[in-house]
Amino acid sequence: MRTNRQTPITAGIVALLALLALGALLINLYVGKERQRDLLNWESRLGLIADARVDAVEGWLDRQFDGLQELAGNASLQLYLWQLSRQQDAARNKSTEAAQLTYLRNLVLAAADRLGYADSNAPRIRANLPQHRATGLALLDNEGRLVVATPGMPEIGKAYQETVREVLKTGRRKLSPLRLDSQERAVLGFAVPVRAVLGTQTDAAPAAVGVLLGIRSADRELFPLLSAGAPLAETSETVLVKQDSDSVLYLSPTADGARPTRRRLPLDRPGLASAAAVTAPGTFGEFVNYQGRPILAVSRALSSPPWVVVQQVDAAQALRESDEHRRFLTTTLSLLLLFIAAIVVAAWRHGSSVRAQQHADELREKTLELQKQTELLHAITDNVDAYTLLLDEQQTVLFANRAVAEVTGAGIAELTGNSLTAVLGPAAAGQLQPHIELAREERCNQGFSCDLTLGNLTGCFQCTLVPIDHMGPHENALLVVLHDVTELQRVQRRHASLLRKLVQTLMHVVDLHDPYSAHHSSRMVEVANAIGRELGLSEKDRRTLDLAASLANLGKIFVPKEILTKTETLTEAEQELLQRHVRYGLELLEDLDFEGPVLDTIAQKQEHIDGSGYPGHLTGEQMLLTGRILAVANAFVALVSPRAYRGAISIEEALNRLLGEAGSKYDRHVVAALFHVAENRADWSAWPEEVVE
Repeated sequence: MRTNRQTPITAGIVALLALLALGALLINLYVGKERQRDLLNWESRLGLIADARVDAVEGWLDRQFDGLQELAGNASLQLYLWQLSRQQDAARNKSTEAAQLTYLRNLVLAAADRLGYADSNAPRIRANLPQHRATGLALLDNEGRLVVATPGMPEIGKAYQETVREVLKTGRRKLSPLRLDSQERAVLGFAVPVRAVLGTQTDAAPAAVGVLLGIRSADRELFPLLSAGAPLAETSETVLVKQDSDSVLYLSPTADGARPTRRRLPLDRPGLASAAAVTAPGTFGEFVNYQGRPILAVSRALSSPPWVVVQQVDAAQALRESDEHRRFLTTTLSLLLLFIAAIVVAAWRHGSSVRAQQHADELREKTLELQKQTELLHAITDNVDAYTLLLDEQQTVLFANRAVAEVTGAGIAELTGNSLTAVLGPAAAGQLQPHIELAREERCNQGFSCDLTLGNLTGCFQCTLVPIDHMGPHENALLVVLHDVTELQRVQRRHASLLRKLVQTLMHVVDLHDPYSAHHSSRMVEVANAIGRELGLSEKDRRTLDLAASLANLGKIFVPKEILTKTETLTEAEQELLQRHVRYGLELLEDLDFEGPVLDTIAQKQEHIDGSGYPGHLTGEQMLLTGRILAVANAFVALVSPRAYRGAISIEEALNRLLGEAGSKYDRHVVAALFHVAENRADWSAWPEEVVE
């Protein structure tokens, strides 16, 4: 007999454990997918910055080679260098300098000034003291001997001599290894062959009659390209690395103060970001940096030389918010799972309890005690235009007023003692359930609105939940009051619709007045709203931003049309008149009562965070977040839209310009959000192609 009783208990325990295990598995799967989504988001953001760094470095290298190549193609330089190379050593050592040598010296000095090899920032010292500069330009003959060089030319050491010999041998330009000079300055050499003048070449002649060797400071010119623009985060870092035999060589300085080329780590170090970058460029993942700290990193290889850019960010900082979100999800879902299990156990125990009849008797006694209180409540609530319910801790209806009875078609006596689900129906009770649990847990009033169906009445209700510690013999009771606000919401929607139509009419008036800004307002609304969503603005701030973006250009209707459509440069007076359009719009709207700071947001659409904007010359601390968003959206739409005095520019160029001014004119967080939005909005790419009809 005991065995028969234990069998259902054992089966119930097994079923409960299986439910808990399945729930835990599903929670882990869901949290894992959330983390993978966050990693993909960071891969996109880091890749965007890494691509920009690669383009900047390759562009700088190409400009250096192009400048030297242009000088190497000078016919006079080629002719005089060829003539000097044919002279005997004795002739070249005469005290009287050859005219060709004088010309070449002047030509090299002039080119050095033009190409930036003459270090104008170097301190002037006495002529009889040695000068040690990080930049210089030199001309060498076909045997690698120095012909002329700029004053203070860095020493042409072994690394540069090997580079010169290879250029003379192959006749192709070459980049020297990045190195530190005697004063621990990072320098880089560019070697370009100088070919003989046409007509002087022979089959036995070498590939080149000389070499132009330019040495530039990597500290001042190359490394700043790796940190330009607004950083993604405080711990964001870009490093330049290359593979050197079985190790990774860090070509650029690192955040811990290590000098360029001084840090070298083994290629087989587990999880090292730079090792993964040089062996498989383009990869993204979770690695460790040179200090052994966990990071997220993405790599991009340069086409030439064999360098790799590694864009990295501290993993703890990057994933802080997402980790907190995942912990919240895990905790919440686990508690929910335990709560469900507790309900199952409680229901099972209650259903199998031999004291069920005793509890029913006690409940009847308490119900009789409550009847007197119910009569008093009826006298008060039956004359109130609201649906009122009183629930006990098990959500059993202790009291319902006449309004509830009329809408449900049941008598008050029939409602009392029933569950909330039986009285209001499963749909309405299900909508109220999360708020009821929150009110009981936090023990404070809860107010919210939702659409409910009560009997044959469907509408919008303002719901108020009031926890009551003691109500006669009952503890933890809950008062539920429902007000029908359907008609009020209908009036509010009609008012909002009328306001939106009025705003659209005003936008149309601006479009008719300024044909070159025909789509400016609508596009600015679209871009501003997209940035607001990306930054997680509240619903109230998003409504403020939407309305401000729609009305921001209203003041232009007071600016003469001939100024708006003028194709020549505006005069100072015309420019001042155009700038007044912000004040005109504010004066036109100042008597309207907006819910949020709409007027303040409009007033800041032309402001810059460094105070260089107008009309108030505000700084970033004085500007609203909605104002900073509107300023970026206005600038972006203006750049990608055609104007009377210029054509539209591409989305990419506009983003690059804004990135260049992030932190000075525009809020860097807003510009970063615009970057993230723009890469997912292919429909914006057609804007610059539209023309004014």
